[in-house]
Amino acid sequence: MEQPTLASKLVPTEEKFLNALADAYRLQESIIGATELAIISTNVDGIITSFNHAAEHMLGYSADEVIGKQTPLLFHDPDEIVKRALALSTELNTDVLPGFDAFVAKARILHVADRQEWMYVRKDMSRLPVVLSMTALRNDDKGLIGYASIATDITEQKKAQEELMRSKNNLEIAARELQEQNRQLDEFAHIISHNLRSPVSNIKALIGFLDDNSSIQDYRTIFEKLKNVSTNLGQTMNELMETLRAKKTADVEITDIRFKEMLDRIVQSLEGDLIQSEATISFDFDQAPVIQYSKTYLESILQNLLSNAIKYRSPMRKPEIHFSSRLVKGRTELRVSDNGLGIDLDRFGDKLFGLHKTFHDNKEARGVGLFLTKTQIEAMGGKISVESQVNHGTTFIIRF
Repeated sequence: MEQPTLASKLVPTEEKFLNALADAYRLQESIIGATELAIISTNVDGIITSFNHAAEHMLGYSADEVIGKQTPLLFHDPDEIVKRALALSTELNTDVLPGFDAFVAKARILHVADRQEWMYVRKDMSRLPVVLSMTALRNDDKGLIGYASIATDITEQKKAQEELMRSKNNLEIAARELQEQNRQLDEFAHIISHNLRSPVSNIKALIGFLDDNSSIQDYRTIFEKLKNVSTNLGQTMNELMETLRAKKTADVEITDIRFKEMLDRIVQSLEGDLIQSEATISFDFDQAPVIQYSKTYLESILQNLLSNAIKYRSPMRKPEIHFSSRLVKGRTELRVSDNGLGIDLDRFGDKLFGLHKTFHDNKEARGVGLFLTKTQIEAMGGKISVESQVNHGTTFIIRF
């Protein structure tokens, strides 16, 4: 009986190996073909050597159109490639050319998979955001034989991110609106507590003129003045409530206001203090008689400046307060001058408009009026400045 030779023993083993290798290759091809991930491989020069079904579906090209004919540059925006090349040049401290090397430089040099977001450009020129993982393919001797990329469609993730950003932005907008509303509430709390204190104190001052010896005519005169203060107080409260309903500063109603009419209203509200202090009020609004502004803000500004001029009058002379308006480079300017105590601007100039800052011994001073005035003027896009000399008086200049 003939004995099997060594060669005849090897043949079945070789066939089994080749068959197993073929099965493994078919299994690999089956897996690559069935996956939803777009898998593209190239040779070392970037020419496409494989292009699975998912890549065909994702990009709109058939395998026959690209294998052996194209590089992955076909599927990318040139501007994005240039930006990536510049970024890699900095990251790797070497020149990366704005071509195929922009995809593979990191995998080639660092021997790691380069995972990066890209924007695929389909055959129909529509765009698709993907995460592209690029790997260098090497043989057993570590020699480079090509590259493989796996692309994952991240459209849904991008939509989720955009929705999250919109939600975040909406929350930030809501937070800013809430902050603005809180600012307005705080501001109007100051207006109510500060500005309404003057009419109330004037009511007390007017009543203080009456005593047991007062005549019926005295009572009638004081009563008429009290009616004026009461009427103005009611109007002020109504306007404050209307302004408080506004959600933003931009929503504050702007209207034509005559300076003279507003000043008359404030003088009536402060008549008690004006009589007690024997103050003289003068005005010149001929050059700019009307302004478009918030009625609530303008009343608050003028009342604060007038009450300050009375409050900080000099004990050496009767107060004289002058209001004037004019146009300067197309903008309305208001000046309010007095002959009172004045302010040492060298010492207090940088603190003059600070909250709760006072510079004279006056038990009624709260350090709120000028702070509030500056806040309101700047909220409407204007500026306020001051000129003053101790014991000679002060002039506030408002550029609306």
